[in-house]
Amino acid sequence: MIVSNRRQQATPRTPAVVSRHVLVSLYERPPQTELTLDEFEIYAVDRLKILRTIDALKQKGFKPRELEAELAPVLAQALPLRGSAEHVKADERKDQVSHFILRLGYSRTEEMRRWFLTQECALFKHRLGTLSGPQLGLFLAANGLKFEEVSDADVDARSVALSKISKTGDGGAAGYYRVPFVEAIDLIGRREVYLEKGYAYVPAAKLHAIVVARFRSALSRSLAKASSSLAAAAGDPRLSPLLNNIEKHDLSNGKDLEDDDVEGIHPEQIDALAKQSMPLCMQQLHGALKRDHKLKHWGRQQYGLFLKAAGLSMEDQLRFFQAEFTKIMTVDAFSKEYAYNIRHRYGKEGKRTEYSPYGCYKLIMDMAPGPGEYHGCPYKHYDDDHLASILGAMDISRESSQAILGQAKSKNYQLACQKHFEVTHPKAAGVAARPDGVGNHPNAWFKASRIYHKEVHEAKNPDAVKQVEPAAAAAAAPAVLLAN
Repeated sequence: MIVSNRRQQATPRTPAVVSRHVLVSLYERPPQTELTLDEFEIYAVDRLKILRTIDALKQKGFKPRELEAELAPVLAQALPLRGSAEHVKADERKDQVSHFILRLGYSRTEEMRRWFLTQECALFKHRLGTLSGPQLGLFLAANGLKFEEVSDADVDARSVALSKISKTGDGGAAGYYRVPFVEAIDLIGRREVYLEKGYAYVPAAKLHAIVVARFRSALSRSLAKASSSLAAAAGDPRLSPLLNNIEKHDLSNGKDLEDDDVEGIHPEQIDALAKQSMPLCMQQLHGALKRDHKLKHWGRQQYGLFLKAAGLSMEDQLRFFQAEFTKIMTVDAFSKEYAYNIRHRYGKEGKRTEYSPYGCYKLIMDMAPGPGEYHGCPYKHYDDDHLASILGAMDISRESSQAILGQAKSKNYQLACQKHFEVTHPKAAGVAARPDGVGNHPNAWFKASRIYHKEVHEAKNPDAVKQVEPAAAAAAAPAVLLAN
């Protein structure tokens, strides 16, 4: 890839190209193309959105068909592969370039390579499953994957034997492929193919497993090779910020996190809201602040940005932190050392850019706390005994606590956070907990909890709600939450 500061000129497209176009790629050769710095970052970020979406859906326990249904519209928006003459070349270019950028960026450590490999294989499998019979045949031929398609006559001649490997009775509706049995060892072990004279008769749907296995093996080797090239590529000052910090890129922009359905918060409410509606990560920061009357830099950043997105004004945040910090220092020391950073979060100092709160991905991957620090994700960064002690002090059952610990031990940190929300927000009085976004962003957790408690209060006190005018009800919302 050649990175340039000028725009890429459009390449003429013809219907003939489309008719031979292969929509799914094995990414065997890096693209030879010129792209701008803007394209370099946009392409990388758009693909990263897809891979993190896949990871988040799997973390939430989506089944394959549910995952495919959720993923399709996201792909259509950020990384489509359209077969029309108008879009085919541009879509293919973006897909190829974005893959190789992330392949390079995620080659730095074993953990990063493993994560990238897992998500890319899931994306490849999803795309492979969208191909029609002719498109699959075109893909196999274009990539030198010599799997012989079994004719209808041969299928009919073996109908009895083939029917035994179809659990649903119609598994061979898309046809069968004949492959050397050594290519289908895993499928043979699961008795999902028919063997005859050294060949395995594989249903088209099962053929995907063989192709994905090949893709995984090839990509794993390529990632190992890419790691040796990363230093050279990252030596370019134009590319190094993205390549060296790609896994830390925070894709959240703060949208849809504001508490539109409830009022903003005030310093006097925060103690109660911390216990009632904050996720565990923010409860730990709040508790440390109240106990030590201070937080180190990243703790102040994580908690301060969270409170900002939760609806705390700049003036109130200054007042809130000053009230705690001045228990161990003078007002003058607080003003000189800490007030500037608070104003900076709200875009009133420095570049005057408002900063977005940190999402769960950043807290898990990029916010490991050191001694005397309390930021990051407790499910990821606390040891089992410490986390068990914290959960044991909460008003939740032992069974629920063990379920949360089990998810954390299995490294399903976001599922552990979701489970915490579920056990502390049970369905009651006709009000259902809202898990959307919970486990992806602390402010989504907080917003869902506030809406939940507001509706629980209204369900328990319908007569009181009717007597309050809409404007007055909105003004009273914060006090209502504190009363629950």
